[in-house]
Amino acid sequence: MSFLYSLIGFLIAIGVLVAVHEFGHFWVARKLGVKVLRFSIGFGKPLWRKVHGEDRTEYVIAAIPLGGYVKMLGENDPDAPVAPEERHRAFDYQPIWKRSLIVAAGPGINFLFALILFVVLALPSESPLKPVFGPVASESILGQQGAKAGDTLISVNDRTVDYFGQHDLYIFNQVLKGQNLRLQISDAESGAIRSVELDVGEIPIYNINPSFLVRTLGLSPERPEITTELERVVPDSAAFEAGLLVGDTITEVDGEAVLGWFDLVKKIAGAPEQDLALTVLRGDSKLRISARPAAIESEQGAVGQLGVSPVVLPYRDDQRVVVDRGFYEALTHGAEQTWLMSVVTLRMLWKMVTLQVSHKNISGPITIADF
Repeated sequence: MSFLYSLIGFLIAIGVLVAVHEFGHFWVARKLGVKVLRFSIGFGKPLWRKVHGEDRTEYVIAAIPLGGYVKMLGENDPDAPVAPEERHRAFDYQPIWKRSLIVAAGPGINFLFALILFVVLALPSESPLKPVFGPVASESILGQQGAKAGDTLISVNDRTVDYFGQHDLYIFNQVLKGQNLRLQISDAESGAIRSVELDVGEIPIYNINPSFLVRTLGLSPERPEITTELERVVPDSAAFEAGLLVGDTITEVDGEAVLGWFDLVKKIAGAPEQDLALTVLRGDSKLRISARPAAIESEQGAVGQLGVSPVVLPYRDDQRVVVDRGFYEALTHGAEQTWLMSVVTLRMLWKMVTLQVSHKNISGPITIADF
């Protein structure tokens, strides 16, 4: 079902983009007096066809929804010579400026469509996360600069930060350009604001991607609380064999208090195929359960695995901020996102061509469909 969902979504997305692209060619050709013979969405056998208008234009939806085309009178078609009285409406007989506008209209309307979509997405009220740091990895650039959990990101290169992720594309683009970032950060304890300069020129960008930047720069938001209550017990797993149930809460391992989910994971991972005494809360009862984590091979060697997943609490209201944009703000936001997305795409492609960035950043059709 997941594959089918991705496939249908992919075909719909491609169909919409193709329809918009070809409509650009079609609309400009008609406005400039060029006769359009066919407007087809898809290739192959026609599933639907209609002839309409004074020019008897044929509108088609075809069986293979992976492209489309606009066929104009006299467009490189030696098998259909243009009658002298219709040459003024044939594509090949138009001055170069008209032909250029018709050709450019397809990609041009795609940019306009992207802008419209970004504006539409920006208009509804949002509740993103406040720009407050979660745990900052000590090896990250921000971690080395003394940033810590609870600190608040105020601005990036004098751009005010209202919520986490607001300037991700801008930051990504700056790193690709090799230009430093100047951040203003409010200290969680004292409230004092200090400036931090991030030297991005030293970042190895060969394997760069957005998650790489989070790990490397340390721009990680607060996370929802992950409890040690079990939301799922995998059938036939070590936890299942030990008798653990959904709803159990693990509080101790071998008599040591569990400080949180990641502490529990660390204790379990360090004991592959070793008997562990778990203290478990089940309703109003406290139980002692013996479990033997399975050994799973990893790059670091064998690690223990119980086969459970935790209950993750939702974000608290005080972790979010309400963002309402007027039309002008949404338009500005949409234009900037369209520009940055285009620039980042071109910059990434150039760096892949020049072998500065790994070709693995190119996604195939399956990955694109799933995304």
